[in-house]
Amino acid sequence: MDILNDIVRQSFLMFLWTGSVVGILVGAGMLFRPGQIIQLNQYFSRWVGSDRFGKLMDQPRWTERFFYRHNHLVGAGVLIGALVVLYTFLFTYNARIVSSLVPRGYWWLSDALTGMVLVGGFLSAVVGAIVLVKPSLLREIEKSANHWVSTERLLPLFNSMHFSAEQSIFRHPRVAGVSILLGSLYVLVVLGYLLFRGAWKL
Repeated sequence: MDILNDIVRQSFLMFLWTGSVVGILVGAGMLFRPGQIIQLNQYFSRWVGSDRFGKLMDQPRWTERFFYRHNHLVGAGVLIGALVVLYTFLFTYNARIVSSLVPRGYWWLSDALTGMVLVGGFLSAVVGAIVLVKPSLLREIEKSANHWVSTERLLPLFNSMHFSAEQSIFRHPRVAGVSILLGSLYVLVVLGYLLFRGAWKL
């Protein structure tokens, strides 16, 4: 567990350190060659519209007919799966092995997750039995629970270009270059010390 945490932590710091090197190059470019940085930004700027994808996603898809036509198959599958989960956590669940994997002070989290799994398995077994025997009992619950929430009004807010931050940076390229260069140098020095001195393990 400690080895995995060390690998993740070191990889994250290395990613940030590499980003600071890129920031230094960008800051120096904004300071000495702002025109080329602006051209480079225009070259990599691409607008990808989500209109077609939004239309495909913003459509209701009804699956009730399949469940009602094959209620025995669906009900039996849900019931068997729920019973397997309940049997595993009630009879073959080894609390010692799980507690050894959970850090100290977080054992309550494993107990809470186990309780959620048991409650979910019990409810799934009830639903599977109803679907297997008499699925019509779920139709009223299904009608009251089915609500279509359209994203047609929400998508245009995200599907638009915003250039305010970019324009403000390119209006003052030298100020932005100095700010980016100083910030990146600070991150480079601090993270470089942590990485190459091994201080990140503390």
